[in-house]
Amino acid sequence: MGVLIEGVWRDEELPQEVGRAGEFRRAESRFRERITADGSSGFKAEAGRYHLYVAHGCPWAHRTLIYRTLKKLDGRSRSLTQFQT
Repeated sequence: MGVLIEGVWRDEELPQEVGRAGEFRRAESRFRERITADGSSGFKAEAGRYHLYVAHGCPWAHRTLIYRTLKKLDGRSRSLTQFQT
């Protein structure tokens, strides 16, 4: 199928997240910065600047939608959804 790794499309499988004993090992996230009102983090909070792409069948995506609503960010970022058929 192929995979996008560090901005380069490669015709290979996704990196495995399984240890030698078969346990799940999550890859370290590269997204550790925060969005701040004053932009001191390098990412300024601006309405319409950020987009959240979600698939309703994914439990992680569901959590991000709940968090977005609880933090009252509904009007500040756009959410695009994908429905699986």
